[in-house]
Amino acid sequence: MGRAITGKFITVVDVNESYRLPSWLAFLLYCLLTIVFTYPVILHLDSRVIGGGDAYMFLWDIWWFKHALFTLHTNPLVNNTIYYPMHNIPMVWSTPVNELGSIPFQYIFSNLITYNLLVLTHFVLSGFFAFIFLRKLIKNDLPAFVGGVVYTFSTYHFVVSLGMLGLTTIEFIPLFLLFFVNFIEKQSMKNFVLITCFAILVALSDPYIAVYFLFTFAVVFVIYALISDRQLIFTEKRFWGLFLSGLITVIAVLPFYLPMVKTIESLHSAHDMARDAVIYSEDLLGYFLPAHIKNFLWSRFYADNKLNPTIAHYFIGYVVLVFSMLGIFRSRLQFKVLWLSFLITVFVLSLGPYLQVNGLMMFSYDNAYHMIPMPYYLLWKAPVLNFLRFPNRYSLDVELMLSVFTAAGLSVVMRRNVSTVIAAALLAVIIPFETTADIPFVTSDATIPAIYKSIKSNPDINVIYELPSGNEFSLPYIGYSYIYMYYQTYDRKPIVYGHIPRSPNHADDFTLLNPLLQVFSEPETLSYGDIIERDVTDYVPYGMKALNDNDVPVILLHKNFVEFDKNTQKALYKLLIKISGNPSVQDDTVAMFSVPHVKNPVFKPIVYLGNGWYPPKYYANGIAYRWMSNDAEIKLSHWNGGPAKIEFSVFRPFMKIKTLDVFVDATLAAHLDISSIVPPNVGKITLPSVYLPDGNSTIVLHVEQGPFEPFFMQQGFPDVNPYSLAISKVEIRSGR
Repeated sequence: MGRAITGKFITVVDVNESYRLPSWLAFLLYCLLTIVFTYPVILHLDSRVIGGGDAYMFLWDIWWFKHALFTLHTNPLVNNTIYYPMHNIPMVWSTPVNELGSIPFQYIFSNLITYNLLVLTHFVLSGFFAFIFLRKLIKNDLPAFVGGVVYTFSTYHFVVSLGMLGLTTIEFIPLFLLFFVNFIEKQSMKNFVLITCFAILVALSDPYIAVYFLFTFAVVFVIYALISDRQLIFTEKRFWGLFLSGLITVIAVLPFYLPMVKTIESLHSAHDMARDAVIYSEDLLGYFLPAHIKNFLWSRFYADNKLNPTIAHYFIGYVVLVFSMLGIFRSRLQFKVLWLSFLITVFVLSLGPYLQVNGLMMFSYDNAYHMIPMPYYLLWKAPVLNFLRFPNRYSLDVELMLSVFTAAGLSVVMRRNVSTVIAAALLAVIIPFETTADIPFVTSDATIPAIYKSIKSNPDINVIYELPSGNEFSLPYIGYSYIYMYYQTYDRKPIVYGHIPRSPNHADDFTLLNPLLQVFSEPETLSYGDIIERDVTDYVPYGMKALNDNDVPVILLHKNFVEFDKNTQKALYKLLIKISGNPSVQDDTVAMFSVPHVKNPVFKPIVYLGNGWYPPKYYANGIAYRWMSNDAEIKLSHWNGGPAKIEFSVFRPFMKIKTLDVFVDATLAAHLDISSIVPPNVGKITLPSVYLPDGNSTIVLHVEQGPFEPFFMQQGFPDVNPYSLAISKVEIRSGR
């Protein structure tokens, strides 16, 4: 019997035994690694937020659930504080583990500190629980510790930690697998209870994780058991145990997610599902080339290698790749075929419906373009997968299985000597260096502007209209809306603006269907023009009446957003001064304008855009254009009745306008079939003269379905029927 070199905490009794790493020491090491690779977060817990963008929404989200339940004593799934003055906005459960679990901590810390601590805790526990699982699986502590590093410090986890709190909550997955393996080996009540509890916690971490992991793993396991080892499932205790565990899990999470499913059915998504399934697929090269992300270690060597810029890549890391391959081909891992089957399945699913190798792979056949389909293509119209939208998030499961095989590969080559300890320590540092994008870690300013202190204490300010605002699905405005919601956690006043990932139908009608507020929501049109000519001065009475009627007393213009175009900022500032006079409060960052009370406003005839128009874009020569959807509205207010001619300037017409309807106060007044008009490639469409009555009316243009076009396919619309015309000018002239 031989002895190996031992340390105070890492010991070996026999050369045939592996090093033992105490659980408490492993936990402390994961804490240390988290502090190092998220530095300087630990120094700014109360002033900066981890990541940015969506992080501000989750800062608001955890506050809102506590505020609704314990201050307002209302249902947190209904909101009346964003999208004001719209009422009873349906919310969705996003990450119940965090929303409800964070409530006690918000009574101790601020919601900012609570949020940052949540993210750091997810890093620590994800690594630690993966270590506990892998130690059971491979029975070798140091490789298991490195495997935990692979899992928690993966590129996937680093990326989602910058703003997706629910997707960061991945620590319960290894514990579910631990007790899943335990239950397969021994069908005891303890293992049954634990596997069920952790399945519920996985499902409540995030609805996407519930499907990305739990649903997918269950399907793969059943297929594996049917093909490879029927005894894994078709023994009485195992079958009924797994069946009841799954049933209890579904029943337990239904109260949280059934309202979400019902709500989503009545909402429109922020994204086109089919489009997202293509754009957010994983690029095959993205697993092996860290070119798209700002990789700390490797990006300097891949600076000239540009992968598809629209796709988020989850780089594996070369150390992980080498040792995971060793584990796949050399190790004698328990349930190896199951883990390998799951790895292959999720790897393929992450590639989405079409193969992408530095962009979409297309081939020409029969005078048409076709994409190379992947197995996901056969499944993506199923309700479950269609709900996911982001195939590349299957990289979560890829990283999990790579951590298993990396630990298994290391257990093959690691010897029982001091070099093993040194090697494990080096790998635990090198692996995060390979996968992290930034050192120091990305954080954003989370300081509440000083003006909100006075707003909070001012009883005359009951609602805030925050600017700049814009189309809530377009950058940078979606980021602004999240920041304004975060400010609301301090002042607790309703805001006109706002955004949630599943946006209610017509939630933004107040701003987008009012002529002046529409200009506020698309301020680029002030400085760069729009597809209709208009005198904004004529719009002012419409906007002021809407704000007065809904008791909106102030407009707060933020001047320090670097993404906000300076010309647009100046034009918006000038317009607000023209409307309200000089700001009542102003500094380098904000200007607060009082909304004037207008008695008996004089309304002039105006033309403006209704629903069905995408945000304005601009040619190189500065001319504006907009894409119209299949139903696009043009609104007329206080119009002088009579015949009118309508002209459009168009380009890239993949389809044609089929019918034109005129509505007066929601009643159909005229219907024209204009499908015989063939739009030119570039030029004008002149519609037949149509009678427009006095007062208010709406013209609705309906377009017919067009053919597939390479342009749309290259933009990520391979299976979506295009419904757009690009319009650069709309003119409505009296036909008298």
